[in-house]
Amino acid sequence: MPKTSRNPAPLRAALLVIAALAGLALPRSAASQQPVGIAGRLLDAGTRAPIAAALVSIPALDVSTLTATDGAFQLVVPPGSHTFEIRHIGYGTRTTEVEARADGTLSLEFLIEPAAIEVAPLEVNVEWRPSYLEQVGFYERRAHGNPRSRFYDPDDIRRGGDPLIVGWRIMNDSILNLSRATSFSLCTPQILIDGRRDRVGFMTGLAYHRIGGVEVHGEPHKVPGLEPLIRAGGEDGYCPTVLIWTRQWLTAAELEERRIVLCEPDPGTDRAPLVVEGTVTDALTGLLLPRATVTAWITEPGGREREKETTADDNGRFRFCDLDPRTGVKIWARYAGLGGELAPVSGETAPVTADTAPVTRDLVIPIARHGHVAGRVFDRQRGEPVPGAEIRLATAEAAPTPGDRGPSAEAGYTTMSDEHGLFAIPDLIPGDYGLAVSHPDAGVAGDTIPVPSGSTVDVRVELDPAPDAASPGAGPRIVAERRHPRLTEVGFYERRRESATRGRGHFFTPERIRALAPTRLTDILTEVDGLREVCPRQTCRLVSPPARRCSHMSVFLNDTLVIDGRAWDFEQGGVDDLAAPHEIVAIEVYLRAVSLPGEFAAPSNRCGAIVIWSG
Repeated sequence: MPKTSRNPAPLRAALLVIAALAGLALPRSAASQQPVGIAGRLLDAGTRAPIAAALVSIPALDVSTLTATDGAFQLVVPPGSHTFEIRHIGYGTRTTEVEARADGTLSLEFLIEPAAIEVAPLEVNVEWRPSYLEQVGFYERRAHGNPRSRFYDPDDIRRGGDPLIVGWRIMNDSILNLSRATSFSLCTPQILIDGRRDRVGFMTGLAYHRIGGVEVHGEPHKVPGLEPLIRAGGEDGYCPTVLIWTRQWLTAAELEERRIVLCEPDPGTDRAPLVVEGTVTDALTGLLLPRATVTAWITEPGGREREKETTADDNGRFRFCDLDPRTGVKIWARYAGLGGELAPVSGETAPVTADTAPVTRDLVIPIARHGHVAGRVFDRQRGEPVPGAEIRLATAEAAPTPGDRGPSAEAGYTTMSDEHGLFAIPDLIPGDYGLAVSHPDAGVAGDTIPVPSGSTVDVRVELDPAPDAASPGAGPRIVAERRHPRLTEVGFYERRRESATRGRGHFFTPERIRALAPTRLTDILTEVDGLREVCPRQTCRLVSPPARRCSHMSVFLNDTLVIDGRAWDFEQGGVDDLAAPHEIVAIEVYLRAVSLPGEFAAPSNRCGAIVIWSG
């Protein structure tokens, strides 16, 4: 029985052709004109299982058929040599030559082997989503696709991708810069860790392996469902916000794997070791500092020095188990790049014996910084400052009640507003405080205000002795705003406080600019009484009528004189050409030369000046 194969594929088909001649012999002249019937079957070479739905064709004759479920097929062809082509998705393409003689019916059996199929590369992206991040809405917010938001999931953080360059310590600075770059807001970026405000500055101390996800929102109020989450954390839904989701995203097994277990002394040693243990806390708030690094400086009897390190656990506890009691030992701790003071251990205790208890040394590190509150009290109906108002500040747990007289020492801080309605309470431990303000004639007001680490909170208190319940927004009000660090640096708030006592200028804070929602800078400036806009040509100028014999005000941008009041050039443009409103942090307006602070006083500014600060 002939067997032929012309398949160049690596896995060659074994083609077994069984040809049987049947029927009556015919004369050659008649047989040459008679078509040949071909009946065949297609089988797997290894299992001999039938192969269904395979395409069997003779391309040169343009005839084809499909194999049935039992692998059978039938074709009618003229006598001669024909090239059969067999195609199947699991077996590839096979070809073979078959000779069809005109003297009977041809029966064929094809045995073929499976072949690898070349297909286009298939990319499958499988994303593991921790349940914790699902619960807090991380992926839902990411799917919204706000252009001024950035999201970093666990894979991003592990890779250290942009802007997560190398670890979390560099990452936090990059993220704060990104939150400013993605925002048109005039607020200072605010940090929430697991939904709670980071008043102390723990963001810089978080190791990258403890971070499950990070969200950076330049305009959080435009992200559906985000603003309530931010406000629940005590922050402003319109300020750029960084949300950090920490180790809670890890599974119980991962938490156990990363858990730091404190050492235990080895009872089998010949000499009882010196055991030193304690806690690491923030010097100001007393908060425990998890995973702080604790170093023991060891001085050998011969004077040689060496060091030994350990890591505090998630509760801020640490322990050294195998120090030599014959050596001199001092310990200190580091956290988030900051260090505490050296604490001596040996030399202050009795000689160590087998029954000696561990030496306890608690360490502190100055992480948090004091916050401050500065404010002013107004009569809301008359718009005038209220002198002699009593201001009481206490922690939120012991918040005083407005109008409650005679505060105890535990209630917190008490002060009075001066003749200009001003008050200040410095050096506060970061946290939430209850503020109560009262005056016998002007009324009472109370609210809770946040005091962040190292920041000053400006408070405007509006008392209303007889609020009209029928009027929307009537009644006493307390508005607190965190000072912008750049404005603090350039002296904006100091000049504003001095102006409150001398009436020297008009000040627009980031919050006030945002409330005005201006489309150009002139929309802000014309809010000042006595300042008007004059547009004799396409370019407008601002004129201060209170300044005699003056027509143009000088304009400073970031402490640089950009428009000289004595040489106004219409071709160079006006104030609105300097910057867009969303690029401005604050504005100062001085209508007369005599009201100008020393840093802006000059002969060229005799008509007053406008001082613009950009972000």
